[in-house]
Amino acid sequence: MKTYRELYFRGTKEQLAEFVDTIGKYAMGDWKSVKQSERWQDYLFFDYIGTHVNKARVSIYIGDRMAKGELRVGNVVPMEKNELSIEEYNAVILQFYDDVIKPFKESGTQLSISQPSDDIFDPTSVISETALKKLNLFCSAANKSTGSSHPYDQERWFDFICQTVDDGKLIDYSTLASFLQDEAYWGKKPDDFIGVMGNYAWDEEHAYELASEYENLCEVLLYYKKTRGI
Repeated sequence: MKTYRELYFRGTKEQLAEFVDTIGKYAMGDWKSVKQSERWQDYLFFDYIGTHVNKARVSIYIGDRMAKGELRVGNVVPMEKNELSIEEYNAVILQFYDDVIKPFKESGTQLSISQPSDDIFDPTSVISETALKKLNLFCSAANKSTGSSHPYDQERWFDFICQTVDDGKLIDYSTLASFLQDEAYWGKKPDDFIGVMGNYAWDEEHAYELASEYENLCEVLLYYKKTRGI
């Protein structure tokens, strides 16, 4: 499952302030640093005007993030089309890193700048290893024509949900629905297979049903824990 790349900048408040003050000088050639305005004073904008990737604006939110020791690329907005695909979005991130960030990184800065994150979704980036094992157990044993309705399937499903709540690491609705359909992770159902159980991805309908159920039950559990002081 493809996912959006992320790019982080971590360091002291002073190091991040230096980055904010000087990074615009590295936006040359196909890149243009947008002058900050009163309305957008908490953002850095960089416009790509070349032809190697889609023309787009890369934004970095400053706000209160410097005091927290971390800035990141928050969004990439197309300039000539309505929406970028995940692949197009990631291509702009990589171009920005190669053309603007890497030269700054090689200038001798003490700021910690990681490589752009991988574009393959890692479930342990949002849920724990323990929760993932429980989700794997549920998916491998579940009747994929009935979702979580069978008592044994429901028990395994609830165990996964409770684990994510206990961990304080929840997966959002759309990410879970997409992940459950990810044939690269779960496997593809053979065309001639007529069974309802096995190591293959969920269909779209049941994936979204499970994601909706997950979201609703997490809200109930979080409310219960909050109001009971647990």
